[in-house]
Formats: sequence, C-alpha cells, structure tokens
Amino acid sequence: MIKIAVGFLLVVFSCFAFAQGSSPTHAPQGTPAIANLSPPSYPPIALAAHVWGHVVLSITVQQDGIVTSAEIISGPAMLREAAVESAKQTRFKCADCASGTTQFQLVESYELTDPYYCDPPDKSYPRVSQNAGVITFTGQPAGTCDPSATRVRAAKCLFLWKCGWR
Repeated sequence: MIKIAVGFLLVVFSCFAFAQGSSPTHAPQGTPAIANLSPPSYPPIALAAHVWGHVVLSITVQQDGIVTSAEIISGPAMLREAAVESAKQTRFKCADCASGTTQFQLVESYELTDPYYCDPPDKSYPRVSQNAGVITFTGQPAGTCDPSATRVRAAKCLFLWKCGWR
C-alpha cells in the first residue's frame, strides 16, 4: 500500500513539473549528469529487515566530476550510509557548471523484489538503474523457507492417527 502511495506521489510531482514547462527527463543547466555509476549495493541488514525507500542527498561535485561531499537530507536510517558511499563512488560530468564546485540534490531509491524462498538467490541482484535523475538500487530479500513443507506423507498416514514426523 505504501509503495502505491509513493508511486502516486512521484507521478503527481512529475506531472506538476511537466505542467510548469520543465521536462523531468532533462537536467537543468549547470546540474551534473552521471558519467560512471557506482557498483550496486543494498545493505544486507536492510534486505533482511525488508527496508526500502528514497534517500535524498545533497552532493557537492568538482568540475572534474569527483564528489567532494555527500550529506543526507532524508531517508531511512538503514539505507543512509550505503547511499553516501554510493554517491561518493559515482563520477559525474558537468559541461555547463560554474568554476569550482557545484551543489545539487540526488535521489537514490532502494526497492525490493519478491523474496526468494527455498531456491538459491538470483545472482543478478542487487541491480542498479538510472531514470530521470533517480538512481534505483533493487535488492532481493530472503524469505523464510520451510523444508518440511516439501515432504510428502505416505498414503497409509492419511487414515492413521499416530503418523507423525520424526
């Protein structure tokens, strides 16, 4: 339910930006673009706790694209440190930036897919993507696996009272 509400708010805000005449897919002049995205990371403790959400960062970038500082504005506590480390490892390019450093806001979104249960985890996770200035990290949490659920009882146990697991 919360994922739907967050998605709805993102659609409303993007429509509001579009109605004001600015396209949500183009960065404003002077805003750095991502040149080299950091490797994907989703904190294991956050995966185990099924924590997801958006982390908003204030980033300061030099003209050569190196991040000089990354400060948290908002976001879930379990995801904050990973977001800062990811932002510091990301390289930017800025053709229209002023000399010195440029400060801007970056949104990192952490999402979860359906958990894996008794099967081994999918090796393609965590995944990272970028769309309209938002970096999205997708992780696959582990679900609880009940190995006894896969056992089959003998046909004679269907009619006997004293047929239990040992």
